[in-house]
Amino acid sequence: MGAGIIARKMAGALERNPRCSLLHIGSKSMERASRFAREMQVPRWGNYGDLLNDEEVDVVYVATTHNFHHETAKLALNHGKHVLLEKPFTVNAGEADELIEIAANKGLFLMEAIWTRFLPSWKKLRALLESGAIGEVRYIDVTFGKFVPPQFEARLKDPKLAGGATLDLGIYPISFCCDMVGEIPVKEKSLCRFSDLGVDELSCYQLDFPSGAVAQVSTSYNLWMEDRAVIYGTKGALILNDFGGGNVIQVLTHNGSNTVENREEIVLSHDENGFVYEVDEVVGCLDQGVPESSVIPLKESRDIMELMDHIRHSFGLVYEFEK
Repeated sequence: MGAGIIARKMAGALERNPRCSLLHIGSKSMERASRFAREMQVPRWGNYGDLLNDEEVDVVYVATTHNFHHETAKLALNHGKHVLLEKPFTVNAGEADELIEIAANKGLFLMEAIWTRFLPSWKKLRALLESGAIGEVRYIDVTFGKFVPPQFEARLKDPKLAGGATLDLGIYPISFCCDMVGEIPVKEKSLCRFSDLGVDELSCYQLDFPSGAVAQVSTSYNLWMEDRAVIYGTKGALILNDFGGGNVIQVLTHNGSNTVENREEIVLSHDENGFVYEVDEVVGCLDQGVPESSVIPLKESRDIMELMDHIRHSFGLVYEFEK
């Protein structure tokens, strides 16, 4: 559902999985749907109703703009389709609650499509932390910002489309911190710089976790930032450069002093289309008959939405369609 840029990347990922066939593209625009079908060699195309009434379709990938995530995912679920829902899960926690309830009542699979969650690098970082490679996590520092390319400007900058740095870019480092700590923050402090259209173009968040770990996140769609995440523990640090899809992890360890005793670099193999890993997860979950992913459980997606609600409200950023 949705025939934009992100849907094309997903189409490429589906081609790589022998368990999947891209059968149908649905769009509000017949011109966009037909063009997508022609360019991506999709056998069927039409409007949303055409797609959702196609009995051969098992799973719907929702690739609309943020403001339509809840509406379109709800339509798909009510038509009995499993749903992979592009991030952010919804615009707010209330919308997330409704989707989760519908999926549970209908026995359908539902997952937020944060593709980075399933990358080999994130998987390796989780394994290193679980092994105690750097001791107890105390602090995470993430910077993730860039000048948005022209083709994404309308989506990121328009408040009518739920634009802004937090929902579009901030979701990645926030999800990263929650994933690595294994908890949802109990407190947050945030600040932002507003654009001339009234959305956050630069945002910073301080997150306080139940375990005592803290995190600092900075993100922007209108500023180049070093693309980097550092996890500091009591025995060392893990560094992931190229945060949004990197494959090299640096492991630094010490004995409780200021002297780094060991440095190791782990280079992992990544598919050039990072969406292939989340496709694998959906297929695996459906094969096993489980209603949600253990890598990104629905409660975590919902709780992160609530956290971002608090962040936006602390800015004073409430979209007109939410009022």
